[in-house]
Amino acid sequence: FPMPSVNDPLLDPQMRKEGSCCCRNPADNPTGAIIAAIIATIGSFMFGFNLGFTSPALPSMEWGSDAAFSDCSSWNMEAAGGGYLCKESLQGSFFASLINIGAMLGAFSGGPISDYLGRKMGVMLSSIPLILGWAWIAIEQNYYGLLAGRMLTGFGMGMVTISVNVYIAEISPKELRGALGSLFQLNLTIGILFVYLLGEVLTTSKSVDTYMNAPNPMGFHGGSHQECDWRLLSWVGCGISTMMFLGMLFMPESPKYLLSNGRSVEAVAVLKFLRGSEYDSVSEVTSFNQSKQHEDLKCVREGGRVKDELTCGEKWCVPSSLQPMGIMIVLHLTQQFSGINAVIFFCQEIFLDAGVENPVVASLIVAVVQVGFTLLLTIGLLDMAGRRVMLTSSLSGMTISCLSMAMAFHLKQVGSRQDWLAVLSLLLYISSFSLGCGAIVWIIQGELLPNRIRGSGGSITSGFNWTCSLLVTGSFQFMLNTFEGVGTFLFYAGVCAFGAIFVLTTVPETMGMELEAIEKYFKVRDKKE
Repeated sequence: FPMPSVNDPLLDPQMRKEGSCCCRNPADNPTGAIIAAIIATIGSFMFGFNLGFTSPALPSMEWGSDAAFSDCSSWNMEAAGGGYLCKESLQGSFFASLINIGAMLGAFSGGPISDYLGRKMGVMLSSIPLILGWAWIAIEQNYYGLLAGRMLTGFGMGMVTISVNVYIAEISPKELRGALGSLFQLNLTIGILFVYLLGEVLTTSKSVDTYMNAPNPMGFHGGSHQECDWRLLSWVGCGISTMMFLGMLFMPESPKYLLSNGRSVEAVAVLKFLRGSEYDSVSEVTSFNQSKQHEDLKCVREGGRVKDELTCGEKWCVPSSLQPMGIMIVLHLTQQFSGINAVIFFCQEIFLDAGVENPVVASLIVAVVQVGFTLLLTIGLLDMAGRRVMLTSSLSGMTISCLSMAMAFHLKQVGSRQDWLAVLSLLLYISSFSLGCGAIVWIIQGELLPNRIRGSGGSITSGFNWTCSLLVTGSFQFMLNTFEGVGTFLFYAGVCAFGAIFVLTTVPETMGMELEAIEKYFKVRDKKE
């Protein structure tokens, strides 16, 4: 990918101004767009809820008065809060990791659904497997039934990653697209924090008898045990997913999707809802249609086809599609191989070394840091500083924190342990990730991919993201055994450094640009080359 120059349309202020579809009136009211984005990102809230669910629920599913698994082989006899904690359960581990497979399949499915049935319908349909999955987990007694429910919730997660991001990108005013797009990551982190806190609320002392579980700790003859009501927690997930489906019933379709399918009258009404009653939606629709007619006429003159008649090869096998797809593939690869899973894995161990013995407290600290720093993007930082600046800064901070984490592991190996360095590195990494890499990769995906492949292309890149997540999770223990903590975090530091250089030299700035102008940028660059 060639390095963007100062003369590129997305970097030149004058061309940026000319690329806008219309000028915004200060009286425009984006309340409708904000409401629609909030309703849609209930899906990302459930994304976080799903990721965090096993933290409070899995110990009680593995052993207790309502255990769902029956293969616990060893116990922690001094679990926090009293009672016993299962340390090894293959069934529990497989249940927890199954969402990666479900999410990968859901991501590959979400794009085509959004392309053919509409962006709104894509968001609504992503809530269906979430509703069914959580209800199934709540009522199921059989292990394989629980796996099916977990797979369904993962499938819904995967659909959410593509459908919600595309929907928000197309309904947002260009001035608020960064802030509204970051709602996806913000609600994801809030979902994680919420399920942690609710899990604590639903954890009570239960009486456990020996007949309630097939395997029991040696010498156990019954007694009290701290357990989370994981079935009630699942019903909460089902209820919130239902709220998402019902809320989206009253939200509008994406105006870009309507215009691309010749439904201009509906688009005018939708823009009035999204931008306010005083917004000149007719001018924007007219401008879009004129631009589309101009491009179609130009294609015919050049011996090509109009957009609606493009073959699969003409949509995909052109630089204006392949370049943004390539950029997104690299960004998703960087996001997953940047070390976030390793940092979360070592989180409780690092805090334990620093004197924080309760693993719940460690998890809550990380979740609060994630919410706090992601909130900075939502309140306007991303739309003030720009995508490139924030993403480069994020990856640079992650590089530094991975290097310092490697140093902390080295000092621990040589007997000069500095617990403060590990904790500081952890918090710096989490805050840096939350300020950029966590959210902006998904925001840029909805902006860079051209409208003709935004759904299907986003499905491919999102599915690739989940595939990378599966690879990282599967290879992490191997890397840890082979390279130990020092080598593992040095590798992640290298990935982050590469990502920062790639963003700085290759990724164009999209702040304040209409989606049509961004699409035109790649077509112009294609012709220059």
